Amino acid sequence: MAILLDWHEREIEVAKSRRGVLAVVNPFDNLVKTGIMPWPPPELIQKLYQSRQVRAFSGTDLDRAKSTLGFYSDLQSIHSEDAITWSVFGPLIYGDPSHRAMFTSHLLSVLGIPLGPQQRTTMWLWRRLPHPDTLVSGGPEVDFGIQTEHVFVLGEAKWRSAVGRRQGKARDKDQLTLRREFCEKYGRLIFPRSQHFIVLALSQNGGVLQPAYTKTESIQLYTRELTWQTMVELPGHPLAEELHSYLQWKKRNSKAV
Repeated sequence: MAILLDWHEREIEVAKSRRGVLAVVNPFDNLVKTGIMPWPPPELIQKLYQSRQVRAFSGTDLDRAKSTLGFYSDLQSIHSEDAITWSVFGPLIYGDPSHRAMFTSHLLSVLGIPLGPQQRTTMWLWRRLPHPDTLVSGGPEVDFGIQTEHVFVLGEAKWRSAVGRRQGKARDKDQLTLRREFCEKYGRLIFPRSQHFIVLALSQNGGVLQPAYTKTESIQLYTRELTWQTMVELPGHPLAEELHSYLQWKKRNSKAV
């Protein structure tokens, strides 16, 4: 049995892929879940699907990786982008509205969009947009979204992976381009009170995109990026101390590339 100490210094069981990537045996050991009841919430249930990456494990590590659910889920990997996305935004979604509002206000300030205090802030995870090329349902999955009365944020979460390319109807766009085009084409039509649209990339070390700003007659569109470290240090998060420990744990146990 392979044991790892989590960010609370508690022992958890892990498996290791043939390439040396760690995966927790129980997917919920990979997540910040303080104060969230009932558990697990629906956002995480939808992520507990069987992964093709099970082929990365063999022998006793394969048996361990499948032992909790009966199959392997991507949510178990230390490299999971969904795990850190939940751990940062999940507690805000299910927490006190004042924390969401304060956190969002500080986020906009750091992004160079000083709109002052934000109220009635809504956050969500892993929702799909109508496809900006075809308007069919089941378009791009947005990792996280933030909405206020005048601001709409579409977020892309990365850890070790690059921005997905060969997207769109002609396979000539990337993930972030699709999000920008959705805002440009339909943002003001769907959100007539919103003036500020933001496509935000989060990653471990940055360098995912070039910041940009576009202003039209109807909207102001910002393309921005932040590191996870900057994100967890923003004031207003109710679990800031735990998130700091969690992020350091994730960095420490991620396989070097």
